[in-house]
Amino acid sequence: MADQQQWKPALDGHNQIFDRAPRLATADRGFWSAANEALAQQLGVKRTVLPGRGRLSKERAVRQKERWFRRGQGWRAGIEARISTLKHRFGMLRAHYKGEVGFERYVGSCVVAQNLVAIVRNKKAKTKELCRSG
Repeated sequence: MADQQQWKPALDGHNQIFDRAPRLATADRGFWSAANEALAQQLGVKRTVLPGRGRLSKERAVRQKERWFRRGQGWRAGIEARISTLKHRFGMLRAHYKGEVGFERYVGSCVVAQNLVAIVRNKKAKTKELCRSG
């Protein structure tokens, strides 16, 4: 399924789980279309961060340079880094459990493992003794 076609199911899924539209919805260029932006607005999304493809109009270029738009892109980019870490450091390349429930269990266990490692690193950094000079 093309990325553009996954936008509506993603927003509908969010609405179903949280019983409200997200304040900010963001995705990469593959999801961009005027129809997807209009759909997000119609569903109640306040800010939609879908970078346009190709040559941008002046209005579009100005919009994509606004602070909230750039911050939304940065937030999405942070997610990409986490996914990469899960794949490479925590073996989330292929789910060995079967079915949707098994897949959810697999992803959940990888995320919990990464969170535990992050907690330990954070605690270790806070308790690390400083050298005499500072």
